[in-house]
Amino acid sequence: MESRYISPPECISKQICFILNNITEYNLKSQVNEITTIMPHDFTRWFAYSILNRITSEPNQHNVYFKFIIMISEYYTNFETVLLEILTKEIDYLIKLSNLNVSNGKILKYFGRFLGCLTIARDIPLQINIKSLIYTTLKYKPNSLDYIVSFISELLKNIKYSNRIKPSDPWVNEILQIMKELHYITDKLTIQFEVELLFSFLECDFNEWKSAYYLRRFIENENKE
Repeated sequence: MESRYISPPECISKQICFILNNITEYNLKSQVNEITTIMPHDFTRWFAYSILNRITSEPNQHNVYFKFIIMISEYYTNFETVLLEILTKEIDYLIKLSNLNVSNGKILKYFGRFLGCLTIARDIPLQINIKSLIYTTLKYKPNSLDYIVSFISELLKNIKYSNRIKPSDPWVNEILQIMKELHYITDKLTIQFEVELLFSFLECDFNEWKSAYYLRRFIENENKE
């Protein structure tokens, strides 16, 4: 992960590392208080990278870190903005890799889940063109499609926790139709399974959901050329 920040003195970074190693849902408030007592505002960017590194290695703690970020942002007013900026850049970097593998594909998956927590689950629109992402991956990087679909699926699962964003919303409905179309045209069982899991998680009837003709139209037009 790219790192451009001012690091705190080792004595502070070690204390913060110890606090984060012991954070739970039950001690969030006290841990936030401890960190805000010892960490000046100058190191919020370093701290954002530290949190995101943990997001990639501690998927079972995502909910704890999400609550932690919301709480600590009351003290460091720009912290959530900085973290979201870095997270978006890291996702963009991974998406643009010529080929994804198991290692960075897993990181992308966890980043997708966490980005969804910070945005979709809180009724904040996405800044990612998912339609284009599916098409360009299918066309130019088919070997990475499994990982991209997993990323999108983890991202969209957060719709279940949103108060306003629903599967019936036009932009969500359109993406789900394209996901169903992808399920139809691919012969990769892993992708088909991932799409089916997404529909099941969102309590959408896969068989009743309309399929798009978005990807096939592009394929047909290219075959004519």
